[in-house]
Amino acid sequence: MKTAKWLPTRYTKPLSEDFPTSGGVVIGLAEKFMSIPEQGYKPLVLTEWQKWLINSALERYPSNHPDPEKAGRLRYKQVVISMPRKQGKTLLGSLFALWGLLAHEDAPEVISVASTSEQARLVYKQVLQQISNNAYLKPRFKKMTEFKGIFTANGDGRYVVMPNRPNSAQGLHPSLVIFDELHVSNKDLWTAMALGSATRKDGLLIGITTAGDDGSDLLLNLYDTGEVAIESPKEMERFGFFVWEAPAGCKVDDREAIEMANPNLVEGILSWTNIETEIATMQEVDARRYRLNQFVSSSSAWIPAGAWAGLPKGFIDQSKPVAIAFDRTPNWSNASICVGQKQGDMYVTELVAQLAHPDKAKCLNLLYQLGNRYQATFVTDGLFNNELIAELKLKGLKVFALGLKEVVNAANMVYSKIVTKQIAHSHDPIITNQINSCVRQNIYDTWKLSRKNSLSDIDGAMATVLAIWGSDQDINSQPLIF
Repeated sequence: MKTAKWLPTRYTKPLSEDFPTSGGVVIGLAEKFMSIPEQGYKPLVLTEWQKWLINSALERYPSNHPDPEKAGRLRYKQVVISMPRKQGKTLLGSLFALWGLLAHEDAPEVISVASTSEQARLVYKQVLQQISNNAYLKPRFKKMTEFKGIFTANGDGRYVVMPNRPNSAQGLHPSLVIFDELHVSNKDLWTAMALGSATRKDGLLIGITTAGDDGSDLLLNLYDTGEVAIESPKEMERFGFFVWEAPAGCKVDDREAIEMANPNLVEGILSWTNIETEIATMQEVDARRYRLNQFVSSSSAWIPAGAWAGLPKGFIDQSKPVAIAFDRTPNWSNASICVGQKQGDMYVTELVAQLAHPDKAKCLNLLYQLGNRYQATFVTDGLFNNELIAELKLKGLKVFALGLKEVVNAANMVYSKIVTKQIAHSHDPIITNQINSCVRQNIYDTWKLSRKNSLSDIDGAMATVLAIWGSDQDINSQPLIF
């Protein structure tokens, strides 16, 4: 029999070829009651690999098993499913959750957990939407709210979202827990949920994730456990492990390797042309993690060697609005001021000043002068420049005080513009050196530029990034005279 091309790269094998499973119940629920809202509520049709995975994850021991504690029970107590993005992880989570509410155990307690409550609600909201829009399912539930939970009509069962903290699991005895993105999940919380679910006859933890980095302690431990379950199934018979990943050392654009990691590509749901284009604009570390599902280092160079130096030369048009960005080292040993301006499809930036051992008064005086010279909006990291921001605002200057989210977005935006060669700069050696010294640090499902891990001070590089980002915002600046 020909092996399906979409099978996982590594997985725990069933106890027999014709193993019993509860997967058919999940598949039946999905294809009878679930629909696709973005396609006009077209009935859901599962792919062959999705059906295979659901059946495998919910394998049961045969009813005549010699161990009465196992006979007819779910084989797995814990299941880890690892695959790249765009494979329908949220859909899978919602299918398991709906089964957990309707057909798993009496008095079900289903819980979604993720690194943030917003992430955990992705699965929850999909279940809520499916129930709310189905005439058969809706009467079986009551008190369906976006934030406080879904409760069964008889009041015995519920589905809730929990924060990613160990103390949130105290006193709980969940029948089913859906963990989203294990690479940023709390190890102690996984343990606490496993202990709580062990009081249930068929308590089950399912983790659905992409690969992580060298700081993903929980996921690394679960991968180690998965390897034992594959190599010595009798020792770890109740741990399910299903991983789609490309081979180590493969080229990042190797189609065969990418197909090994992406079952939706094999099934024709994803387009190779789109994936090829996507990879061409991604940092290699992101392509390996999110498209090839390979573990990566938590910190790495943020742009390819020579990328910054290879950009064209450009200069600011002083007659038009600009963004002026200020950044400093945490100990005030250095500070930098850069100007950014959008010129058509291009972003132009220059270093205006770099100050050694500056004080606040000196920085403010220079910023006031620049406010007189340019039609400017000022941009700075709001996490540790609060006093400076307050002084600038007192003078009537427009100031963007960026939080972590905006700083992260700025770095990602500038990276994309570097790759597409949409940035021009004055090729100042200080900025070039700092840009090349920057190291990116993974943070949740994205990354930021790390002051701590970079090879030098990066106040000039950060000011450059913030100035370019600021120039792309709707600032509508007017000349300000003092």
